[in-house]
Amino acid sequence: MSMIKGVRGKRIAVAMSGGVDSSVCAWMLKKSGADVFGITMRTIPGSRCCSLDDLLQAKLVAEDLGIPHYVVDLRKQFEKQVINYFIKESLKGKNPNPCVPCNQKIKFGALLREAEKLGAELMATGHYARLYKRGNKIILKRPIDTRKDQAYVLSMLPKKVFQKLLFPIGNYTKEQIRRIAKENEIRVFAKKGNKDLCFLDKEKGEFIQERIGKIGKGNIVDKSGNILGKHNGYVHFTVGQRKGIGIKTHKRLYVIDIHPDKNEIVVGEKQDLYQNSFYVYKPNWVSINPPKKPFYADVLIRNKTQPKRVKVIPEGKKIKVVSKEPLWAVSPGQIAVFIKKDIVLGGGWIL
Repeated sequence: MSMIKGVRGKRIAVAMSGGVDSSVCAWMLKKSGADVFGITMRTIPGSRCCSLDDLLQAKLVAEDLGIPHYVVDLRKQFEKQVINYFIKESLKGKNPNPCVPCNQKIKFGALLREAEKLGAELMATGHYARLYKRGNKIILKRPIDTRKDQAYVLSMLPKKVFQKLLFPIGNYTKEQIRRIAKENEIRVFAKKGNKDLCFLDKEKGEFIQERIGKIGKGNIVDKSGNILGKHNGYVHFTVGQRKGIGIKTHKRLYVIDIHPDKNEIVVGEKQDLYQNSFYVYKPNWVSINPPKKPFYADVLIRNKTQPKRVKVIPEGKKIKVVSKEPLWAVSPGQIAVFIKKDIVLGGGWIL
């Protein structure tokens, strides 16, 4: 393991989830001479992230490392900023990405502020991403292990926040991190990682209807508006979904559109989900200044997919994205992230 440069003597908070990545992150920083403490957030009961077991594991790892550990109760903020967002966007028929507001408002918002109250100069996390700072200039890069790429969701953080962050494990693969943990007897070396949508303890539609009440049955229609069947509420579906539609047919059908006002889902074939252009709003540029002229880049329209070459065209407050190769299942509510080689330029919300 190479030492982390420039951290000796600095007071650094490590956002500890109780998992192997953040635990190794804390170990690395301590070995590099930083004044380290752990900080863990509580979100909602039943979450697969920040559960009571995770809090205990984080506390025990901190004890093993001989560093202080603090727990911050962010349940109210999480409910307001993440759960409410998830429900609101789902009710619009969109496919929300709650990891983005969680990072913006909770992990690198409320949790960072609490860490600073405890004297932290910087906060480190176990995210798989690489970060380079040169004065006010920020370069965010995808990690060495692109299978674990988390720069995708980090692309929507305000540029100024990155001045306060460290991502020590971005130059390692997951296997290397587990090996470091095992060789140094970090107790969570074999613990499995958390999945996306960590707060969902049940199917998405059930989760939403538990909070807002039953939406009721609606129609499943084809592109021409012909009724093909019934469904139990549009919030159970997302654009691009194939399984669980509930129609028997010789064709493979996919959800190609959702009409919340009619409680209606539109189905079609796979080719109906291809498109050559789409719009992005609220763009957030991290590694470059806001562009004024069109340029070419690669785009990720969902995490852990192959990047596609596109033309990025600024149009006022929106960005038009044009691709020669048709893109499949571009989902409103997700984010599009623009990259050049391994540099993350920025991202924005898909309209």
